[in-house]
Amino acid sequence: MQLRRVSTLAAVTAVLALGLGACAQQVAGNPVAARESAVDEPSPTGSSAKAPTRTSARPTGDSAEQRPTTSAKGSPTGSGQPTGVKITQRKKTTGFEDCDILSPEEVASTIGARQAGQKGCVQITEDPFVVVLLMVTVANHNDAARPFELGGNTAYEIDEQGDCTVMVMLTDDPKAITPALIATVTPVEGADTCDIARKLVTKAFEKIPNA
Repeated sequence: MQLRRVSTLAAVTAVLALGLGACAQQVAGNPVAARESAVDEPSPTGSSAKAPTRTSARPTGDSAEQRPTTSAKGSPTGSGQPTGVKITQRKKTTGFEDCDILSPEEVASTIGARQAGQKGCVQITEDPFVVVLLMVTVANHNDAARPFELGGNTAYEIDEQGDCTVMVMLTDDPKAITPALIATVTPVEGADTCDIARKLVTKAFEKIPNA
């Protein structure tokens, strides 16, 4: 049986691989001491040379292209952070192992699989063959996401050609790096992958400690 490629898993892995360090902008060139006035000096041919034109060496501020614009909902465009988040149950985002939230047996029973996979953020069941990604991660979704509520918190459902991802917000704290819990399920023949993803996220959400 051929393993399907989970596009959302690749995207999340790429996001988590991004560094969180700040960037510093370096201005090329050597510092030149400014003179209050320029004095004409005779040239070798006896003619006067023009005084050098002084230019500013101070770097200008961020241009309009460099600064993030603000959307109508008040979130910088391109940030990936959902806006207007509703949080009824504020959950912890750190201090626990997110890959151990659901055991392989819990995942298999939710799917209805006869054979459970190995413990981890990515679990693969057999009969049926299903690849599941479950983890706490960054809050990022596209315009095709369907918003709804799970446990009183803002959640999103993203159906991508059979692969389904359900994401629920754990907190609205802007300082939280990974404020969301997601479950991605590969296509299952004769089953609703989004229904399975919702059930997995619901189980995991209930097991995460309150903040």
